[in-house]
Amino acid sequence: MPEIQCHLSKGKKVPHPEEENETRSVVEDDDPKCNDVLNEIQNDLNYINEACHKLKNSADCVDGKMKRLILQCWEAAFKERSQRREAPENSPRINKLKRTQEAVSILKNQICSSPQFSPDSLPSTSSAMRTDSELQNQQPSVNVEVLYGGLGVTQKDCLLCFSVFPEDEIIKKKVLIHWWIGEGFIDGENAEETGNEYFKDFIEKGIIELVRKKRRGKSENCKMQTSIRSAIIRLAISAKFVGFNSKGNPTANFSSSQRVFLVNTEEGSSLHDLTYIYHYLNQEDIKTLFNVNEPRLNFRVARFSKMKNLKVLQLGRWKDSAKQLVEVENTEFLKGLKKFKKLRYFSLRGISGITELPNSICKLSELRILNLSGCDNLEKLPDGIGSLKQLTHLDMSECYLISHMPKGLATLLALQILKGFVIGKQSPSGRYCKLADLARLQHLRKLSIHVDRTCPEAEKELYSLPKFRKLQSLSVAWSSIYNATTSTTTNVGLAKIQRIVSRENSLKTLAKIHRILSREKSMPTNPGSTSHLVDLHKLDLQNFHGSKMPDWLRPLNLKNLKKLYIRGGELSDLRLPGDQEDHSWAVECLRLKSLSELRMDWPKLQQLFPKLKSAEPVYYPPLSSSPRDDNGEWIWSAADVKAHATSHATDATVVEGADTIGDKAAGKRPVG
Repeated sequence: MPEIQCHLSKGKKVPHPEEENETRSVVEDDDPKCNDVLNEIQNDLNYINEACHKLKNSADCVDGKMKRLILQCWEAAFKERSQRREAPENSPRINKLKRTQEAVSILKNQICSSPQFSPDSLPSTSSAMRTDSELQNQQPSVNVEVLYGGLGVTQKDCLLCFSVFPEDEIIKKKVLIHWWIGEGFIDGENAEETGNEYFKDFIEKGIIELVRKKRRGKSENCKMQTSIRSAIIRLAISAKFVGFNSKGNPTANFSSSQRVFLVNTEEGSSLHDLTYIYHYLNQEDIKTLFNVNEPRLNFRVARFSKMKNLKVLQLGRWKDSAKQLVEVENTEFLKGLKKFKKLRYFSLRGISGITELPNSICKLSELRILNLSGCDNLEKLPDGIGSLKQLTHLDMSECYLISHMPKGLATLLALQILKGFVIGKQSPSGRYCKLADLARLQHLRKLSIHVDRTCPEAEKELYSLPKFRKLQSLSVAWSSIYNATTSTTTNVGLAKIQRIVSRENSLKTLAKIHRILSREKSMPTNPGSTSHLVDLHKLDLQNFHGSKMPDWLRPLNLKNLKKLYIRGGELSDLRLPGDQEDHSWAVECLRLKSLSELRMDWPKLQQLFPKLKSAEPVYYPPLSSSPRDDNGEWIWSAADVKAHATSHATDATVVEGADTIGDKAAGKRPVG
């Protein structure tokens, strides 16, 4: 084996370019099939080289165990030599030796009897040199192989996707579900529900675990134990689902699989390998191109265009944190998208350097999901976006330089989720999409809107929301919107600063304007059709400039509202205009952040939200002394307040009158 490795290492010498060209010309002139033979030889040599490295690691691991066992035997024999007793056949030492003997026998048979190396029979290099105690601690908490064998074909493929994410990384559920939809593992109108069921099943089986954020009951993030990930990697290699190198990183080598992964390490970039090493492979075979951590994307236009059978194109960041930076040197390669007739999932999330999307994106007739979130240089969407008739998800949130929506947006009849819709100043041409135009989207259930607070006319469009019959989740944020028609700069930092300054300077003025306009506006009412009103389950308001809840909420059906999030702004009262004193919300989850003007005491808040199960206050002075648990959440019932105070009786910050605090929470006055 050392001789083979030595021979292979010598064979890695890179020929001089002139010699290489000369050799290629001779080969091409001699026989066109020679290239194919040489490619097969190179693949076999690479495989043998990788197998030798893995086999060497296995041998080193066995050798280390043998040495430790010999030392343990000598030590035990020295201690027991005075007793002159033979060790029983079932002693732990004998059992260890037998297990080691079996491992060595298997290794010997692999070397001597078969030239083929089974990837899943070789230990991963990350665990090859660990000690006995480390290996014992790293044993999977569940039998992954048994659980995997009990899954259906589709669920197996979904599980193998976890193998490509780095060790100990937190993974967003949404990223994986979108990947599964793109691959076609799950499909149809209920695809996300199916994906959620798969996640729930993986959690119940102990394959993945939820990662909860502080003060959040529900989590959308997960992670996988190192030992379980190692087992999933072996399964992925065995199924030829993903190609991995000897260090456990997914590669750009798609000779055995149809998936390419861009990974940047100290040893190099797999994007470079895809361009210069695996260029001889047929690019049309690639079905998934996933950027794991490549920070700079630089594709050759001709080669990128050949990947015309792609179904999944994840170029942007997948991490929840913005610390994962991705940028493009130029966007010329995106023109090749016109050939990608099978693409279903396309993500440019968080990529810097994209100012506009080429019209070629409008040729993606099978596209289901388009994620443009965080493209902070993006100034406009293509006018022909309405041709994406299969599109169900469009995310444009945090695209700070977009000032208007293209008219074709209203023709995306399959759209279910739309994030980042902009309501700005009216354009003189009138060729932009208004909020009312989206009312024809019968499948739209989740909508987030960005309203220009410097334009009073913009808020009038919100009165069309009662027409959205299937809407379940609504998010509205107010701030100043960058206007590309009046400024030539595309500096993202300047656009953000303009927003902040405008928000602070015009806050009180806009509040007065809003109150004046609200008196003059005639409320849209539709008596007799209450059964068809919007049935919202979640409402999120950010930086609202009025002191009272907005009037356009009244026509909406808020009786079944379960989640209410309010962040920033000048709200002083959470009751809807015109409501009686005894009116209450059905909200179960409440989050209030940075509401410095809110003037509602604890009893009134309890009366307004009697069904509340969880609440999260951040900087709310009137309730700064309200009882909270160890996670910072409000303790809602008097019984829970007393129980919490009793359990923390030694804490000086809670000792002060547990009964009094409980009475305050219940709306009672302390006696005496």
